[in-house]
Amino acid sequence: MSVLIAFLSLAVEFALGYPNWLFRAIGHPVTWFGRLISFLDRRLNHAADPDALRRKRGVQALLVIVLVPAAIGLGVQILFWFVPMGLIVTALLATSLLSQKSLYEHVEA
Repeated sequence: MSVLIAFLSLAVEFALGYPNWLFRAIGHPVTWFGRLISFLDRRLNHAADPDALRRKRGVQALLVIVLVPAAIGLGVQILFWFVPMGLIVTALLATSLLSQKSLYEHVEA
């Protein structure tokens, strides 16, 4: 199922990209991750702290960065599993996590 969702998401993202109006309205998941990483860095990473504490907090930050999106993705997939056309809705939502077309357009410019 996940392979099919990934394929559909890539196809839709390749064709449409991430709309500018949507980026202006809510941003992009990549910018959300950037804000999360900045927040965690400001809260957990202090140069005056001992290295062992900084390492421990770095592991905690990594767990947040990995587990929160994984839990959200799993929740979305489970939620739409029982909805008619849920596979299509899940694939459309997953396109926001890709940025191949937008990245190509920005690099080309």
